[in-house]
Amino acid sequence: MKRLLLFLLLAFLAGTTLSAQCIAGDCQNGQGTYVYPSGAKYVGHFQNGEIQGLGVCYYTDGTKFSGEWKSRYPDGKGTKTYADGTKRTGQWKKGKPVDDKGNILEEYIAGKKEEQQDDGTNIQSGCLSGNCQTGAGVFAYPDGSKYDGNFLNGKFEGEGTFYFANTDKYVGHFKENYPHGAGTRYYASGSVESGEWREGEFIGSSLIESGQIGCIQGDCADGKGTYIFKEGSAKFVGEFKNGQPHGFGICTYANGDRYRGEWADGAFMGKGILYLHDGTEVGGYWRAGEFVGKDQPADYQPTVTEPAPTAPVEIDTKVWAVVVGVASYDHMPVLRYTDDDAYRFYAFLKSMEGGALPDEQVRILIDEEASRDNILGNLKEIFDKAGPNDLVVFYFSGHGLNGSFLPIDFDGYNNKINHEEVAELFNKCRAKYKLCLADACHSGSIFAMRSGETEPVILQYYKSLSKAVAGTALIMSSKAEETSLESAGLRQGVFSHFLIRGLKGEGDKNQDKVVSVQELYDFIYDNVRAYTGNRQSPVIKGTYDPAMPVAVMR
Repeated sequence: MKRLLLFLLLAFLAGTTLSAQCIAGDCQNGQGTYVYPSGAKYVGHFQNGEIQGLGVCYYTDGTKFSGEWKSRYPDGKGTKTYADGTKRTGQWKKGKPVDDKGNILEEYIAGKKEEQQDDGTNIQSGCLSGNCQTGAGVFAYPDGSKYDGNFLNGKFEGEGTFYFANTDKYVGHFKENYPHGAGTRYYASGSVESGEWREGEFIGSSLIESGQIGCIQGDCADGKGTYIFKEGSAKFVGEFKNGQPHGFGICTYANGDRYRGEWADGAFMGKGILYLHDGTEVGGYWRAGEFVGKDQPADYQPTVTEPAPTAPVEIDTKVWAVVVGVASYDHMPVLRYTDDDAYRFYAFLKSMEGGALPDEQVRILIDEEASRDNILGNLKEIFDKAGPNDLVVFYFSGHGLNGSFLPIDFDGYNNKINHEEVAELFNKCRAKYKLCLADACHSGSIFAMRSGETEPVILQYYKSLSKAVAGTALIMSSKAEETSLESAGLRQGVFSHFLIRGLKGEGDKNQDKVVSVQELYDFIYDNVRAYTGNRQSPVIKGTYDPAMPVAVMR
């Protein structure tokens, strides 16, 4: 089993048409008039099917922008005339007012309440040029990203380039929407990641030696040997038992990552160090492939033994939960681990460790089931059942735009779930304890290392809900200036991984068999920081009681 931290490029469903169109002139390479999905209208220059050059946009709220445009956004010098008659003339960057140094004027934006016209949902989207079904074309998304390349049956197929909202780009081969084959990802920071990709995962360079795979040296059944994994994705040198890495060994992965330490049943087990190809080292103790921290566990032995079960603790509190995971968007970039994260969280709630919640107390909505009406309807139904001593939980993993969650039926403009709608349901709920969890860093990017472009969405989410929902704890996966990471070895987001482990009992620091929300957050914070080399720092917000119980040991 691979145990390495990979940054994954996710793919997109591109064969859809938004409710936007060119109504006059030449909207490919000339001057024309274009109507946005929101109903706003742009009159001006186009280049390669994209709004670019000089133009005027008339927004639906009566606001008007006249000036320079770049890649579908107001960018450069321009004048915005507001509905109240006031104006601002100056520099703009990706639709936002900036100072002479390029810094976004957040206070000005807040004062003018520009969210509606600058939240990304009004920009040109859909198939900008060419054939986005079977042929060569350019397809743009409401988050500012776009794909330029070959399509087959509405999916990315063949050579293409994906441009990220934060100016990163991937150039290479695609297959059925996923980067697959040779490709290079160019980061805005200047770093480059080049090599083989397989179904959206960066593999690196093959480790196959002389065309061989499998056991190439020694005894890979019960002894010491060298084993090349399928398609050269990794090479293990060390001890084996029953045909699995077991004992001490070193595994080198094709992307440059390397693990050196103890193994059991084919997974990291015991003491070891994971050396990531970016220079980060994750050293400490592992159990069944999962990082458990830098400190030696009390039950650690070179030969692993199962810990004794803990006695159940009864508590007169029911848990009610709605779990949502959306990955297969049509009008936003497809995500990779959002549905997996949701399934894992749901599985925890259904397990004995998570309280073995009966079906009437928990709902899971994945992809097609996660429509706007279904999410809001299930939230209302579940929250209405909660009593005054109960805990309600809302877990969301998917895309977001300013002030909203995006369900599966988001069409580029309609069907958003505003945060105020969620806040209202929390406020109406009788439950004493309320917990909202959203790995919103999945929003707006197709790489597992999400760009800063989506961070204002996270901040907006927590600001709006923390003000509106009294007594609710809101836990977010990272600070605004950081990125949120995923691990291919864990097959999920690092944040969600430690969230579930904390709820299972590892977060019970004072060992009273009750995990408080503060204990949960502290556990997540310490372990996510350790696992990611201090590159990701979870944050907690809200007007909550730090002693609020969120899990009990059963």
